[in-house]
Amino acid sequence: MSRKKLISGVVAFAITGFFLWLALRKVDFAALGQALSQARLRWIVPMCVIVYLDLLVRALRWRVLLSRTRALPAPVWDLFKLSAIGLAVNNVLLLRLGELARAGLAARRLAIPAAAALASVAIERALDVAALLTIFILAERYVVGVVPVHVVRAAMLLLAGAIGALIVLAAAESSLAPGGFAERRLRPWPRVHTFVEQLALGAAVLRSPSAAAYAALLSLTLWTVDAGLYWATARALGLEAVMDYPRAVLTLSWAGAISAIPAAPGGIGTFEAFVASILHTFGATPEAGLAYALLAHMVMYLLVTVTGLVFLSREGVSLAQLREEVERKK
Repeated sequence: MSRKKLISGVVAFAITGFFLWLALRKVDFAALGQALSQARLRWIVPMCVIVYLDLLVRALRWRVLLSRTRALPAPVWDLFKLSAIGLAVNNVLLLRLGELARAGLAARRLAIPAAAALASVAIERALDVAALLTIFILAERYVVGVVPVHVVRAAMLLLAGAIGALIVLAAAESSLAPGGFAERRLRPWPRVHTFVEQLALGAAVLRSPSAAAYAALLSLTLWTVDAGLYWATARALGLEAVMDYPRAVLTLSWAGAISAIPAAPGGIGTFEAFVASILHTFGATPEAGLAYALLAHMVMYLLVTVTGLVFLSREGVSLAQLREEVERKK
């Protein structure tokens, strides 16, 4: 293991340990166990259905973003499997290698350029940011006194920036061609030029109004569906009084924001600390808040990880082989 990887791993697990301590320091473990033991297991089924709906919507959106790279639409089932694999790899390996892994597997299975596959993944993330900020801003209007005004304003600025960046990238193809406006200015920085060129390649499909509208609709659908899992988790634990659907959206947004914090794979520790803290803000006890975070995280983590790793094994690729291949291409 290289020194850089070792340092990254030590830092990630140290952060995880710190946030686990934050999550557990005020918790009565007997009360936590009681809260979990009273979970209504019938709600686990809709939670699992939502996880698979998430993967389906991701596959449909990815097919839209890849439509310019293939004569025929990519098979939804293949994209479903690759999406599950990418999320599973993120859950078990450091440095979020899952995005690179699924792009590489997509290039191989779908016979498309690797740059196009990677660019589509990057554009997905920009669409996710825009969609998540949109539903956050809408939900905040129904939950008075929870989100500070400056946070809402910052979210609006970020949303405008994300949409603006997508528009610029979608229109940038000609200016990045040899001799184009952007190409001449980025020529002194080859790596930056290549990176921007790949992003523009992925965003070019959004120049079609119908494709752009469909990708945006699917992105909004994705996060709206995902918020349903947070709503259902509250029903499983009898927390209806503190978690309606707008609050579920806010909790989802909070969980999405913390994914940027470097931590152990799968966001273990950071997810529990931050989600439990927002449940406490809504009026739940520390034990109920942590039980909520543990149940939601367990369902998402176990279902996606097991599903993705099963699909990966059927691809004839081991996790070790995949990690080696991805790190070689980085």
